[in-house]
Amino acid sequence: MTRHLIIFAACFLIGAVVTAAIRTVRHNAYEGHQGAHTVAPASTVDPHAGHTGAATPPAAPDPHAGHGGPAPAAPAATPAADPHAGHAMPAAPATGVPVNTICAICGMPVNPKLPTATYQGKTIGFGCKACPPKFAAEPERYGPAALKNQVVEE
Repeated sequence: MTRHLIIFAACFLIGAVVTAAIRTVRHNAYEGHQGAHTVAPASTVDPHAGHTGAATPPAAPDPHAGHGGPAPAAPAATPAADPHAGHAMPAAPATGVPVNTICAICGMPVNPKLPTATYQGKTIGFGCKACPPKFAAEPERYGPAALKNQVVEE
């Protein structure tokens, strides 16, 4: 009887681990509900969100309080260090609705979750993750086709 319980427990644990692994791999969070570990497209990330500035330390008690005489002048406040100094900010992505509905590079429908680019002042959308670097490398090749909502012939 003990042997059967051990086999059952082992099979149950293996099944639970396999199921958890599959669910983790297939996980697709609802838009806007990604956790802090999820990398969102640069166009939706505000690196300053939730920051209220440098924290101010609590004021120290006045050692001269209650002793009479004039109070000493308060020390000059030193400006708080910028918490974002030294952090490189990525170039601001293009904003707005893409002028194309079909990716000029891969021919797929434009994915609104992917970063966009600007070409001649217009916002260009892409169909897959591999397309923005290709566009950045050769904007003059893909830009005119994107503005016409066409696919570049290879």
